[in-house]
Amino acid sequence: MKYISIWRHAKAERPETYANDYDRPLTERGQRDAQRMSAILTRLDPAIDLIVSSPAARTAQTTQALVAQLARPIDPQWHAAAYLAAADTLLDMLKALPDDVAHVVLVGHNPGMEELVSGLCGATPEDVFVRMPTAALAHVTVDASHWSMVRWGAGQLRLLLTPKILR
Repeated sequence: MKYISIWRHAKAERPETYANDYDRPLTERGQRDAQRMSAILTRLDPAIDLIVSSPAARTAQTTQALVAQLARPIDPQWHAAAYLAAADTLLDMLKALPDDVAHVVLVGHNPGMEELVSGLCGATPEDVFVRMPTAALAHVTVDASHWSMVRWGAGQLRLLLTPKILR
């Protein structure tokens, strides 16, 4: 069994106040939401083996909130290709993971996050039925022994949580 926690970055500063989208940091609310959701992630079973994240400022800060709460240290893998990635790119990233990883946390951006969850748990990523506001977390299981076996429609949604529910 493979476990995929798909986590959209927390609330970021408005784009018009920054020279480029990549550098937008989290707001105060985003920082609080990242802490709340990190607490949930650390309680999932099995324990997290790997964190794969976009290196953009808002995803990096979201990821660091999780790293700070982990019982054992994990160095995130920063993938430039995850920045604003389409669902197909994210699926390819999952398929390339080493098989000794059981539980991965993927931290990224919409619309790719919504499309990835919808595609894994439905037929195709174009049929988006999952909405993921900022800091939303989807936990998906795939009955597979190898990451290369992960494909559209193979997942089962186990958890879909937003920080608003926790407030």
